[in-house]
Amino acid sequence: MSQYTPYQIRHIWLNQLDQWPQFSAPCLYYFWWHQRPIAHVWLDKNSSQASFQSQVLEACSKAQGWSNTEISNWEQLITAIQCLAPLMQATEHQSVSIIICTRNRKEDLKKCLDHLLLSVLATDEIIVVDNAPDNQSTALLIKEYPAVKYVLEPRKGLDIARNTGAKTASKNIIAFTDDDVQVANDWVDHIRHAFDDPRTLAVTGLVIPQSLETRTQYVFERYWGFNRGYQKKCFDKAYFNVMLPYGVPVWDIGAGANMAFRKAAFELVGYFDERLDVGAAGCSGDSEIWYRILASGWNCVYQPMAVAYHAHRKDKKALSNQLYHYMRGNTCSLLIQHEQWGHEGNLKRLYQYLPEYYWARIKERIKHGSKENFGSILTEIRGCIAGWKYYQQVKNQQRITEWQLPASLYDPVVIAENSLVSVIIPTYNYGHYLEQAINSVLEQTHKAIEIIVIDDGSTDHTQELLARYPMVKSYLTNQVGLSWARNIGTVAANGQFLVFLDADDYLLPEAIEQNLQQFAAKPFSAFVSGAHLRIDDGGNFIPHPEAPFKFENNYSSLLEGNYIAMEATVMYRRELFFHFKFNTQLEACEDYELNLQIARHLPVFSHREFIAVYRIHKKNMSANQERMLKAAILVLEEQLSQIRNETEKASLESGLSNWKIHYQNNP
Repeated sequence: MSQYTPYQIRHIWLNQLDQWPQFSAPCLYYFWWHQRPIAHVWLDKNSSQASFQSQVLEACSKAQGWSNTEISNWEQLITAIQCLAPLMQATEHQSVSIIICTRNRKEDLKKCLDHLLLSVLATDEIIVVDNAPDNQSTALLIKEYPAVKYVLEPRKGLDIARNTGAKTASKNIIAFTDDDVQVANDWVDHIRHAFDDPRTLAVTGLVIPQSLETRTQYVFERYWGFNRGYQKKCFDKAYFNVMLPYGVPVWDIGAGANMAFRKAAFELVGYFDERLDVGAAGCSGDSEIWYRILASGWNCVYQPMAVAYHAHRKDKKALSNQLYHYMRGNTCSLLIQHEQWGHEGNLKRLYQYLPEYYWARIKERIKHGSKENFGSILTEIRGCIAGWKYYQQVKNQQRITEWQLPASLYDPVVIAENSLVSVIIPTYNYGHYLEQAINSVLEQTHKAIEIIVIDDGSTDHTQELLARYPMVKSYLTNQVGLSWARNIGTVAANGQFLVFLDADDYLLPEAIEQNLQQFAAKPFSAFVSGAHLRIDDGGNFIPHPEAPFKFENNYSSLLEGNYIAMEATVMYRRELFFHFKFNTQLEACEDYELNLQIARHLPVFSHREFIAVYRIHKKNMSANQERMLKAAILVLEEQLSQIRNETEKASLESGLSNWKIHYQNNP
């Protein structure tokens, strides 16, 4: 084995140069344009200035998706970089909780904290989770940082520590980094901005090595590194569906050393699976939760502007142990993903693609020797086998999911003149109705309101209409459906209360004020609901039966039938979401199911004040009687497992009968 010559790491800011820099070798170069990372180049010992320039042009073109024929000299390179999309500023300030999980690495942690403190704002928080330490060194160190919160987690395990940090965090965005990482000065700001899209539940960033002093560090970065490229990537529902037959390679999303989540993500899909800890399966807790996010229909985003610098392991034994646990965890996570979702692609990747991959590497090594000169193949295979064996031991132990309503839901609401109400309006090709819906919100007697429109891929003039309402927050989705659109709206909302208004309906002028008054009268309610009027497509009012008045036992009343009838009459406490959410698997009656779930656990209240106007037209979802009946029966049948007493059982049986009678009498 030839003697290893350490690689330097050099960072070149192209905006500060007017010609090619002189090169040195061996070296790993990173090229930047202001704060934007552009590309990297490995330069070996035998390189020349001409080959250096050629490699830079090729690397930048490949990293940014340019054609090599278009970029052939310095001037063209700089021109192409200047044409990149401008760096965007966050439209809203969002505070961030930063979690550092650590164990017995005081010196690394100190460097991590010193760099991190240059990146945070006064409204952010830093939490250090001391994971089963052998001594008091970390606790003593944190006393030197009064702005840092110390949390002791006596149970050993990285994902256990991550979960403890997530539960401790108070901000809506939770970022994770490791104690052997130093983040860039603008890291937190780029994490903040990456969550501007409410569909995004997880974000990762670019990871760069701090040094390449040893051959082991070089091998890891060259063949196993965390670098996922220099262009922003959105891993969404479409990506997931394309990759599903082959086993979705969620490890391509990023690295746990540089990741962040909405706090709501843990409420929507659960916490890290503690079976995947380093002391258990091996690792992959990060990629497994990304899989859950994608499988649930939300997005993960890779943002290379969020840069972190990682200290790779220096010695061969440490790296061998790392790779062993990578593959042990990867194998176990594939089996867990199949266990939870039944996606056959996970088994195909495990039992077909991985053996093919290792057999190809073994043949390559026998034929040509090893490029990396590092015997990791057998170590990785042993890790895969160990992961499979470990899963057989724990497959009957389901992931720990803590379903617990927030304590604030048991406190009385406080209504003030400036209590913010978010009105969420999903729409799809209802531009001809949408203007009246928006105006009905703008004309409310209660003025502390934000309007959020989720345009689910409309092909009519909806976007042109929304351009006339700069005060309306709008998001464009791709025909995800009504439930998804509403759920996305709840992520974007900032209000203390939420109202869901369909685009073809509208609110009466005192609707928000009326429901706030009802909340003031019944402050322990989870939601309040009122009455509604009906109109035809020409705007003419249609006679409507008197609204029912449900004062107590609302869960049983809802089992007997949907007395609420119109979703826009309901005002919800914000804290309900995302402990509850609209069921995206239902074709109809998703609001009925949501209200049943809430009423089962919390008090709700109804009144007879008119809140909204329901428009009856040919495209109403409720016009499809067969689908509505099928959905209503399905919703009630799902409640069977939750029935607590004979009264509720009788109400459910009555409800099944009532729905059939209702649709027979209203063909």
